[in-house]
Amino acid sequence: MSGSDGHPVGLLVIGGGIAGLWTLDAAVRAGWNAVLVEAFELGRGQSVAAQGIIHGGLKYTLRERDLEAAGAIAEMPAFWRERHESEGETGPDLRRARMSAPCTWMWRTDTLSSRLGMLGAKAALRTRPHAVEEDERPALLRSAPGTVLRVAEPVFDTRSVLETLARAHGRRIVGVDGIEGIEFSSAGGRVERVILRSGDFEVAIRPAAVALAAGTGNEGLRARLGLDPEAGQRRPLHMALVRSRSLPEFHGHCVDGNRTRVTITSARDDRDRVVWQLGGDLAERGVGRDDAAQRRAAAEELRAVLPTLGFDGMEDLEWSSYRVDRAERRTRAGLRPDDAEVVSLHGGRLVTAWPTKWALAPRLAASVLAATRDAVESSGFPTIADAVPAALDGLRRPRVAPYPWEERSWTKHRDVVSAEPV
Repeated sequence: MSGSDGHPVGLLVIGGGIAGLWTLDAAVRAGWNAVLVEAFELGRGQSVAAQGIIHGGLKYTLRERDLEAAGAIAEMPAFWRERHESEGETGPDLRRARMSAPCTWMWRTDTLSSRLGMLGAKAALRTRPHAVEEDERPALLRSAPGTVLRVAEPVFDTRSVLETLARAHGRRIVGVDGIEGIEFSSAGGRVERVILRSGDFEVAIRPAAVALAAGTGNEGLRARLGLDPEAGQRRPLHMALVRSRSLPEFHGHCVDGNRTRVTITSARDDRDRVVWQLGGDLAERGVGRDDAAQRRAAAEELRAVLPTLGFDGMEDLEWSSYRVDRAERRTRAGLRPDDAEVVSLHGGRLVTAWPTKWALAPRLAASVLAATRDAVESSGFPTIADAVPAALDGLRRPRVAPYPWEERSWTKHRDVVSAEPV
């Protein structure tokens, strides 16, 4: 073992998704000697599977109970856009990350009431929706009933954001061999030393503070520290996927009454096919469907919400789906929290962090730093001016996880249609 007494580190971040990577960046910018450890691949699970929409709150004005969440997230579109357009001191430089679209579209079906406009006016949104004339609409929405809104919510390619954040902090990001590659020396959640293992190599570090930012992995980490694993909750999704070279790139929400019926975001695969991810109510209700049923449901929904999208002639059209859990701090009714959440113990020596939404990663990082600042700055441990412990170089360097559609099986459109119940 190298450094058996433990190499001193200001902040140890456990978990290499958007929450952990953004927190690492914020800590380094604050002058802290911070290190991030990932047990698998960066972004594996929730982060790389996110749709990448930087919500500004409009979607949350559909229901009265979500108005608090709309306020918490209101500043995020402008903040992320600024990080993408120029280097600044208030957050990471995302100029090398790919913005998939500068805005999203919101449209309705024939059953939408006037509720959207009424609640939107109440919410004091920073991202005001803009109603567009028919000739300004994307082709898919030319015949959509009622108003079509253009919402200044940028959409980011998830992998490119994770890669950009990781690239900025190279040697500070290390990988271990699964959860078993992290061993705590602790009492009641007060971490004194952490041993990290990769292959035959291991190294001990002595952190002033530890931030658990591992998504669903927080449950197991808290249990190993003798803490309540049920401080968090999971809300599952069954996301649907469709791909074809003939699909247009498109990003938007179809709303129906007070629900987001389906949310569509786009990407391109390595064969230049456009891949649509389908979330929203389709993904939430899809938890109770098997893969075949979810693919059928997705085909039916697209026919209903985008009647001008003809599948005829798309000979390469294929469908797939995957499951992912959203990890959040537990709420009484199991509903989504209104904001990013942090639970702090031992004067900030240990915090557990949940971003709630991809877009809220900056707010989460600020909360983590606020919770751990006294512990880190009073420790007397090395600052950012000191080199990263050379002993960490013996650990592996984790890569960013693949997109979920790169690991799924796909069904040809004709097989999905032929399997539909009559």
